[in-house]
Amino acid sequence: MPGKTFIFLRTAGAVALAYWLVALLSESLARAGTQSVPVWLAAGVVYGVLLVVRAPRRGAVLLGATVASYAWGRVGHGLNAGAGLVFALIEVASIAAGVWVAQRAERGSRAPARALSAAGWLIAGAALTAGLGATLIAEFWRWQQPDVRYGEEWCAWAFSTAVGILLVTPVIAVFQGFRLKRSGGMPMAQFGAGAIAFLAFAAIATVVFGQGVEQRFGTVAASLDYLPMPFLLLAAMVWGPRGGALAMLAGALLVIGLTAGGGGPFAVADSFAGEAVIEVQAYVAVWAALMLVARGLSEAQREARAQALDWRLRYERILGAIGAVSVEFDAVTGAAFWGEQAARVLGREVLQFSHVGDWHACLEASERGRAQAAWHAIAQGEQSSYQSCYTAKLGARVLTVQVQLAGVEGPDGTVERIAGLLQPVASVRGGGERD
Repeated sequence: MPGKTFIFLRTAGAVALAYWLVALLSESLARAGTQSVPVWLAAGVVYGVLLVVRAPRRGAVLLGATVASYAWGRVGHGLNAGAGLVFALIEVASIAAGVWVAQRAERGSRAPARALSAAGWLIAGAALTAGLGATLIAEFWRWQQPDVRYGEEWCAWAFSTAVGILLVTPVIAVFQGFRLKRSGGMPMAQFGAGAIAFLAFAAIATVVFGQGVEQRFGTVAASLDYLPMPFLLLAAMVWGPRGGALAMLAGALLVIGLTAGGGGPFAVADSFAGEAVIEVQAYVAVWAALMLVARGLSEAQREARAQALDWRLRYERILGAIGAVSVEFDAVTGAAFWGEQAARVLGREVLQFSHVGDWHACLEASERGRAQAAWHAIAQGEQSSYQSCYTAKLGARVLTVQVQLAGVEGPDGTVERIAGLLQPVASVRGGGERD
C-alpha cells in the first residue's frame, strides 16, 4: 500500500509540475486583453498524459491537474479560493470529457483503420474539450467580471485549448515508452529531405508572418498565410510520427510567436489586444488537425500493407508445406503472376511463363484445348471455377498437375483476375522413371 501511495503522489506531482512549466512557457509566448491566456499548451499536457496512462493512474493525473489548475487560478488570475476551485474544475472536467471521447477509438477499431480512427476521435475530443471549456469559462469570467466580452473569452479559451491539445498530445503519444538507441532511427536521406522541407517552411514563415508584411506585399498579404504550411506538413510526413510531431509543434510555435510579435497577416488589424494570436491559433488548429488526418491515413496504409504482406507470407508458407503453387492470370491480357513457391515446386522453367498461353503451350497437346476452353469460360464469366488434372512438360520433367481455377470479379461484376492453385500429383523424369 505505501508503494502504491508513493506512485500515486509521484504521478500527481509530476503532472502538476509539467502543467506549471508549460503554463509559464505559454504565458511568455503572447499577451492579450482577455482573461484567458491566449496561448495555452498546458491543457495539451494534461490531455495527452490522461490519454496514454493506464486506468489505475488516471486518478493521480486528474488530481495533479486539478491542484495545478487551482494554483494557477489563484496565482495567475488572482482568484479567491472558491473561484479558483471552480476554475480548476471547469478546465479538468472539460479535458476529462474530451479524453473520454478520444478513448472511443480503442473500442471496435481494427487495423488498418485503427490509426485513422484514433486521429478522428482525438480531433473530436479536442473539439469537445475546447467548446465545452470555452462555454463554461466564458460564463465564469462574466460572473467574475460582468464587463468582459463573452465572445472574446470564448474564442481565446477555445482556440488556445484546441491548439494545445492538437500539438502537445501527439508528442506525448509518440514518445510514450521512448528509449534512446545507439543505432537505428531514420536514414540520413530521409532526415535530409525532411530538414530541407522544414527549413523552407521556416524561411517562408519568417517572411509571411514577420514584421512589415503588409508594406512588402500590400493587399495580397492577407492571402499569403497558406504558403509556408504545406512545407511543414511535408516535413512532418517525411520525418515520421516522432519527428513529425516535434516538427508540427515547433513550426506552430514559430508562427504563433511571430504573430504575437506583431507580424503576419493576422496582425494587420486587431479589434482588441491579442486578437491576432487567437486568430492564428484557429489557423494552426486546422493545419494540426489536417496533419493528424494525413498521418492517420499514412499509418492506415502502412498497416494495410504490413497486414497484406503477413497474410501473403502465411499463405505462401502453407502452400509450400503442401507442395502447391499459387498463380494469378489477368483475365483481359492473360499476364501471369506466379507465387513465391513456384520455382521450388514446379521448377525454375515456370517463371519464364509470363502469359497464360505459355502455360497452355507446355501442356500435352491432347489436353491443351480443354485447358484453353476452361480458362476462357472463367474469363468470360460463363463459369465461376474449374478443376482438372493435366500433363505438363517442364524442362526434363513431365508432371501430372492438379489445377484449380476460379474467377475474381471486380466492382462492375466482370472477371478481372483468374486465381489458380497448382499441385503436382506425380512426375516423370527424362528417362521415363516415375516419382
